[in-house]
Formats: sequence, structure tokens, C-alpha cells
Amino acid sequence: MIWTHVRRGLLAGLLAGFLAGLFGFAFGEPTLDRAVDLEDRVQQGEHSHEEEVFDRGEQKAGLFLATTLYGIAVGGIFGLVSAYFRGRTSLRSAWVRSLALSGAIFTGAVFLPFLKYPPNPPGIGTAPETLAARTTAYLAMVVLSLLVLFFAWRLSRGIKSFAAPTRHLSVSGFLLVSWGLLLALMPDFGDIGEAPIDLVWGFRLSALGTQAVLWAGIGGVFGLLGEKAEAQEAVGSRDAETVAAGGGPR
Repeated sequence: MIWTHVRRGLLAGLLAGFLAGLFGFAFGEPTLDRAVDLEDRVQQGEHSHEEEVFDRGEQKAGLFLATTLYGIAVGGIFGLVSAYFRGRTSLRSAWVRSLALSGAIFTGAVFLPFLKYPPNPPGIGTAPETLAARTTAYLAMVVLSLLVLFFAWRLSRGIKSFAAPTRHLSVSGFLLVSWGLLLALMPDFGDIGEAPIDLVWGFRLSALGTQAVLWAGIGGVFGLLGEKAEAQEAVGSRDAETVAAGGGPR
């Protein structure tokens, strides 16, 4: 059962990664081109231009490889997590369960860290001396945000005998307070300086959109595959019951 979910997740991640690459190519690369041109002008003004290992054409081609490989990797992990939660939630539909899980992971691993540490274009707001601290803080934000989601799920299971409004309000309040504390208490690392605000936010929103397409694709494809598999299992179970009851072909 676990490896069935993993294989399903790998396929979902492959397709979703390619779709994310298409989105990034269409909406992210034009903004990135502007950012690279701005960085080159600044470096030329400082007489410190360094030759790139890969030119922009190679980088754009590598975008699809990167998003596809990343999609496969996180898709496999998604399959493992989905196998764990199957039967442990009140969501019985594979489609709904998959979309709920992908939405939760996107919120915890992508959206909340994005609110605190949105990505910047090349050469903007990336002081080398803070690289280690920024990386550590970002990873801590991802882990802590996902832990908040996990404990919210445990809270929901612990009060499942309560009325639905009470459960929903309790879990929502826990999430809002916990995530609010994370956003307030995690360290900040400066601003974007004098960079064009439209360039910065164009880059940030395209990066967020690429992740949204990836996780929506994983959740959707995985859910569709799960629905098909469960429908086949249901048909097989009915056929087996019919045979056991003596109603099979004679």
C-alpha cells in the first residue's frame, strides 16, 4: 500500500513539476531577465562583472529539468505522507483528501515562509554575510510552520467528540495564534534597498505562483489517480462479495 502511494506521488510530481516549469517560464523568466540585466549594470558600474557559468538560454532550459526533478522528489514524499494519513482523517474521498493535504503542505511549507521571507531577485537584498543566518531561519520557519499544522490536526482528533463549530473555531484559533507568533518572533534580515518594487514583487509572485501550480498539480493528479484506484477496489470488492454469496457465474 505504501509503495503504491509513493509511485502515485512520483507520477503526480513528474506531471506537476513540468506544469510548474511552464508557469515559471511564462511568468517568472521575463521578470528574472529584468533582474539579471539590472544586476549586470550594477556590476559593470562597479567593474566587478564575473562571467556566468551558464548563460540565460541554458538556465531557461534547465528550469524545466529543475522543476521536474523537484516535483518528483516532493511527489514521492507526498505519497508517503498521504499513505500515513489515509484512514486517520474524516475525509474518505481520495480526491478531497489529496487536495486538502496538498493545500495544507503548500500553506505550511511555502505560503507562511513566503510571508516572512519572500524571495528576492538576483543581486537584491542578498548580503553574503547573512546567507547562513537567512537559510537557517527560512528552514526553521518551514519546519515550525509544518509542525503547527501537525499539532492542529492532532488537536482536531483530540476534540472530535465536540460539536463541529467548536472544533473548527478551536483549530482555527490555534493556527492563527501559532502562525502569528512565528511571523512576529522569527528574525528579519533587512529590506530590498532601492530596487524597483514592481520588479521585486513580480519576481516574488511568480515564484509563489510556480509553487502553487506545483502543489495544486500534485494534489489534483494524485487525487485523480487515487479516485480511480479506489473505484477499481470497490468494483473488485463487490464482485468478490457477489461470488462469495453464490451469485457468481455458474
